[in-house]
Amino acid sequence: MITHQTRGYGSPSRYIQGRFELTKLKEYTDVYGKTLYILIDSFFFKEYEEKFREMYQDTKVMIREYQGEITAERIDAYLAEAGEFVPEVVVGMGGGKTMDTGRALADAWGAATIIVPTTASTDAPVIGLSVLYDETGKHIGARHYRRNPDLVLLDTDIIVKAPVRFLVSGMGDALATFIETRANVESDSANYIDKGYRVTLVAQAIALACHETILSKGVRAKEAVENGLCTVDVEDVIEANTLLSGLGVQNSGCAGAHSVAEGLTVLPGTAKLLHGELVAYGCLVQLLIEGREEEEFFELFEFFKEVGLPTDFEMLNIQGATADDIMRVAEASMHSYWEREPFPVTPLMISDAIRLADVIAKKYK
Repeated sequence: MITHQTRGYGSPSRYIQGRFELTKLKEYTDVYGKTLYILIDSFFFKEYEEKFREMYQDTKVMIREYQGEITAERIDAYLAEAGEFVPEVVVGMGGGKTMDTGRALADAWGAATIIVPTTASTDAPVIGLSVLYDETGKHIGARHYRRNPDLVLLDTDIIVKAPVRFLVSGMGDALATFIETRANVESDSANYIDKGYRVTLVAQAIALACHETILSKGVRAKEAVENGLCTVDVEDVIEANTLLSGLGVQNSGCAGAHSVAEGLTVLPGTAKLLHGELVAYGCLVQLLIEGREEEEFFELFEFFKEVGLPTDFEMLNIQGATADDIMRVAEASMHSYWEREPFPVTPLMISDAIRLADVIAKKYK
């Protein structure tokens, strides 16, 4: 709980989303500077290195491939390899690790930051931090920066060509936004802006809009992407997954759903799941622990069934989990964000709720 009345809010300077917008990248980067460092995820590197070299043939540009884990050592290696080259603009194109590395490099060089996501699977693109790991993949912390990205540029033609599972996972992550924002408001917890401030009204409105957009348009958006189509529903869900969810979490905070997601990672079976898929199950658990109305719980439950988000242990790939296994999950989750709930939460409460969600799902089947 915070002890002051000061409110705070943060966001990217610009957010631009549309089909084929990446073809205009030079038009956007020219606003911020004439020397560029472009970091591209290995999956896209071969195709886009060639495109960008042609696009920037009259510009001083360094283009590098990103692969592997994001560690402090790897960030330092990119800085050292660049030598005397200090760009005015850094572009990070790809998944979360590529974007986070791009943010770290831009901060080190004092450069403008342009983030180009290639999926709509998380809310990471708009946030002003990087999550760091060690070489084994163990999470070790985060770096918080002075500002959010200068520009987040989404080319929805690229995003709809990604496997639909990424879009659905993003829905699972984004559906935690309103649920966790509400918990943070009720507990009067500090948000993630600098030293932490009270949650603004606009952050609460954004979180609610995120929730309503996904529940009303998510099924149609999934069907469109499965058929290679980009409709208004798809555009709206991409915005909700990325912009609305990102603004919501940074300006309010995480809570029970993300705690459960992080706790579930102690079970090897969950390694095959995406972040948003684990968070989705965490949403159900948080609602049970908070004792929310049955109508709210089953609204999410029904939606998860329609789009394919996890509702039981089998879908989490932990169907053989014992009571002791689930207690380990609960205890591990205590190191995350449960203190942001409006009442004390214990491992036994968490374990019971995790198991109850599975019981309800099996009974419903």
